[in-house]
Amino acid sequence: MNTIPLTLDSYRPTYTVIGGSRIAQSTEHHPVSILLINRGPRPYRSAAITELLKAGFHSIVSIETGADTPELEAIASRTPALRYICMHEEHNPGICINIGIRESLAPYVLVLWNDMRLASSALSSRFFERVLELDHACLAPMFFDSDGAVVPSVTHPAQSGKAFRVVQLNPLKDGEKSLFPFDYSGIYSREKFIMLGGYDWTLQNPYWQKLDFGLRCWLWGETISHVQALKIKFEGSLAVEDHSYDEDYDKFWLKNLAPVYRGDSAYIPLSKFFGYMWSSKKHLSASVMDFSAARNWVKACSYRFKADASCLAGLWDPMP
Repeated sequence: MNTIPLTLDSYRPTYTVIGGSRIAQSTEHHPVSILLINRGPRPYRSAAITELLKAGFHSIVSIETGADTPELEAIASRTPALRYICMHEEHNPGICINIGIRESLAPYVLVLWNDMRLASSALSSRFFERVLELDHACLAPMFFDSDGAVVPSVTHPAQSGKAFRVVQLNPLKDGEKSLFPFDYSGIYSREKFIMLGGYDWTLQNPYWQKLDFGLRCWLWGETISHVQALKIKFEGSLAVEDHSYDEDYDKFWLKNLAPVYRGDSAYIPLSKFFGYMWSSKKHLSASVMDFSAARNWVKACSYRFKADASCLAGLWDPMP
């Protein structure tokens, strides 16, 4: 197991910044910037970027890999509120979001993929005021597929005996709790995201990377909730998630399901070691290394925990 990152700056890959300015603009009326991350063959270009700025957002950061630099420079020169982050190599979504939120200028950041579009052309000033009032770690939008059907994007924890399960449902009401941001998309509090350490860059499976971030939010006393006013439509097909119990799951389990909260801090009991070694099917030396790394991480973060996973299901209303 790689060393578990403690902070957002634990890993900083090389990249080049094109356009924009590091001088923060007034956020009085525009507290939310946009972070665009790209997948597939349809990168955002000037027309779509102009639409987003007209919707009332503070500024835009777009993460690019292997992009046409002269084209980006031309677009950025015409759009002062736009900055491109050109990665020198491919990275997983969590790394791209960590970099993009660190580089963003506003206190809140809406993460969008390039195959998503806002369902409305503008958002009211009351919407932006609500973002400030709530000040949650992340606000999860309402999603629609390319046919206009609501996407089941709200996730709830469920306890089945000692097993921890995740249930994915259609959103029912504004303010509904969600375990993690669907497809990474949502409005993140930049301050809380950095405090939480961002996404664990060592996790390569997007499902366990998102679930790891989401559980850390809740276990450390933060909130992820659904906001109905923000509607997003997918232009392409939805990505298929891999829920396999792979090596990333082992790390997820150690960081989030193994800790026990007692008094005002958390720890991983030594009694959980043999259960971990048996379930992970690793040799003794590898199991000891993984378990020790996780215990050290939990010890370093012990007073940030406000609960353990056994308490999570009780925070949600009973499912209908």
